[in-house]
Amino acid sequence: MSSVGKDSVGDFGRHVPALSSALRPRPHDELREWGGSPLVRRKRVLDLGCGDGRLALGIASLAARVDGIDPDPEAIGAAKRNARKAAVRNVRFATGAAQRLPYPDAAFDLVILSWTL
Repeated sequence: MSSVGKDSVGDFGRHVPALSSALRPRPHDELREWGGSPLVRRKRVLDLGCGDGRLALGIASLAARVDGIDPDPEAIGAAKRNARKAAVRNVRFATGAAQRLPYPDAAFDLVILSWTL
């Protein structure tokens, strides 16, 4: 049994600072390694552990909708700022943990994890 309390689920992500997106692959290069644009085209996508929204924003033009969730509220704040700056309207970001997703079953066609601890 883990010594981590039930109320601390998701706290780990808040203690790990997000690395610069500049150190990670460009979204379309990363997507190409996973099979290319057909993977996300016109689909409802969940970016689990989205950080500052690098991948979610990078694939948004292909997807029907992208939701990003991350336990770090500062990263989510950055993701929302990045979305506003890029004028991307089919992406939503929320603070939360993978252990307790705030979405109903079958809300997404695809879940992606990229550079997630």
